Amino acid sequence: MKISNIGRKRKITISAFLMLIFIVALVNLVNLTRLSSASRREDFSKGWQVLYDGQEYENVDLESFRLPRPIKRGEFLTLRNKLPLDLPNGDALVIPLTLSTISVEVNKCMIYGYGSKELTAGEMVGSAIHVVRIPDNSQGKSVSIVIRAGEDRAFAYISGMTLEGATWGFTDYINYNIYPVIISISLIMGGLVIIIISAFLAFRGRDWHKIIHTGIMLFTVGVWNLCMIHAVQLFSLDFKWNTFTRYTYGYLSLLPAICILSSAEVEGRKKEKLLQNIIFYFNFTGVAVVITLALFRKIHICNMRYYFQITGFLSMVIVSLLELRKCRGQGFFYTEKFREGVCFFVFISAEAIRYILHSRFNFRIPILQHSFLLYGTLLLVLMMLGSYIYELYVSYLKQAEEDTLKQIAFTDGLTGLLNRTYCKEKMEELDNDTRDYHMISFDVDGLKLINDSKGHHEGDRLLRAFADILRKCFSDVGDVIRPGGDEFLIISDDARKQELKNRLSWLPALEKDAERKLGFSVSAAYGLAGSDEVKDCSTEKVYNLADKRMYEMKMQLKRNKK
Repeated sequence: MKISNIGRKRKITISAFLMLIFIVALVNLVNLTRLSSASRREDFSKGWQVLYDGQEYENVDLESFRLPRPIKRGEFLTLRNKLPLDLPNGDALVIPLTLSTISVEVNKCMIYGYGSKELTAGEMVGSAIHVVRIPDNSQGKSVSIVIRAGEDRAFAYISGMTLEGATWGFTDYINYNIYPVIISISLIMGGLVIIIISAFLAFRGRDWHKIIHTGIMLFTVGVWNLCMIHAVQLFSLDFKWNTFTRYTYGYLSLLPAICILSSAEVEGRKKEKLLQNIIFYFNFTGVAVVITLALFRKIHICNMRYYFQITGFLSMVIVSLLELRKCRGQGFFYTEKFREGVCFFVFISAEAIRYILHSRFNFRIPILQHSFLLYGTLLLVLMMLGSYIYELYVSYLKQAEEDTLKQIAFTDGLTGLLNRTYCKEKMEELDNDTRDYHMISFDVDGLKLINDSKGHHEGDRLLRAFADILRKCFSDVGDVIRPGGDEFLIISDDARKQELKNRLSWLPALEKDAERKLGFSVSAAYGLAGSDEVKDCSTEKVYNLADKRMYEMKMQLKRNKK
């Protein structure tokens, strides 16, 4: 069965349909699970005094304030303001920061600090959502925040500062990011399931490479995004380790993505395949070296992000172009590799643009708040799932067609039993097997007499009636076969000899019932033989022995009639 262009279009339709179902389900799930927060979320970005690089800025709105030049490691920024007069007791100051230390004072009394020890020791300072509980009765008091950059270009602005109920501060932040949180957790769980399935396939000796690449990519992207949106703080408050995990999994996710795009064999194009392998191992070596150096505190892993953004983007483009060369003449849009490559290219490009805009300008546009790679990965997986479902559908149709043709080829047209073709294949199978088996050879009595006296139509009725008798007796213990003419054969490869003898005792009663319906005699001679009775066992010898015993019974019946 050939898959036409119309069939390939169905893959795209299935993927789009799955995407629509997922979006609807996600929206409904979020509506059901969204936290009914009763907290008081209040923007606290206005009215600040900012001191930086010897300059003082008054009445600053932090959402629109930008540093006049890129900040360097160790440089600091001081923010001062007054707490609201109507501030309820128990509220907290929620401050998102990237790669920076922080100390918070209320009325010149320090109430919170993070990162100074790591910065002094030359270690990486983690990114985090800092939830700083404000002491009771602090209404109208001064608050001072000192933020020190842990890396060059650690931040270009301070945004997202709010006052919230202390018990809801971080929870409200997660609630605000509920969509990427749910998608990330779904990718992690889906990745783990796929990895387990691939291990099962590997154990069964089947192709597992592409599916494990997909599982690893889902898992790494999911973990990376949970760390990037700081949802990992639900499980760990080790900000430095959370940040290390974020960049580690971000870099690692590049490797399975390259494998997915270049997993197909490039037949007749050894140079292209060699180049794909070089690109993969170049990135693999880079990731391994960076993670190793970071673990031994030789470098800060966050400082390699620009390197991997550039090399990762170029690697994906080159691998995609190599795969597209292989697909020339096949209709690019209808090839799976083309769609995957386009998906990667579009979302990586969009993420690079989003990152630049968000990190440098902080445009207050909701769509720029979350990584596009998360949604790109989701779309890619749905596209692959759609293709897989369609391939299963096509495979099912092929198998059904093959089974139908096989059934036709192996079925006797008159009786509906298995035919001579099946008998031949079954005997070849048993010759190559070590199991014991038994055969019963039948020869129907009086077929020629019925054909001559009553016509072939009545003879066919006799054969069909006897076929029904054998089906009732033996269909659950062996194969019921009509090799041709008035000959029938039972092959039981479970070698239950006593059971076969018991079933033979059913024949007289069933033959009498058939006689009443047909109006003439229905009987047959038979011979039973087993593979354990023949030396140098072969199906031909076992069949000959059964046929010999059938003939002996036939002769004995004739003598009895005389």
